[in-house]
Amino acid sequence: MTVIVTRKPGGVTQLFNTETGRVTFKCKAESALMYIEAFDGIVKFNQKNAIASVTGHITSLESCDIIKKGDPDYKSASASIISAQKEFAQIVSDTTKKEIQELENKLSDI
Repeated sequence: MTVIVTRKPGGVTQLFNTETGRVTFKCKAESALMYIEAFDGIVKFNQKNAIASVTGHITSLESCDIIKKGDPDYKSASASIISAQKEFAQIVSDTTKKEIQELENKLSDI
């Protein structure tokens, strides 16, 4: 069995089982918001270790709620997701720039 682990914005980790096709989203933060197409809305992870799973057409939630378009909280949840994605992208960019700088420094020492 192979599981591919990917960090996502807002304190969510994605686990993809290549054998079963199962995708599991696990909340690493105290709470998180994430748009997940399979749930046709924003998944609100209500606590640390909350889980949203997708296997084929089967979905399940543990300690999560769904915020659908039209819900009064949808706009603020969307804004929070955008903010988390921007912050995540900046962190990834900064980390990558640092790694490149370290490689360039090693190259210049040769």
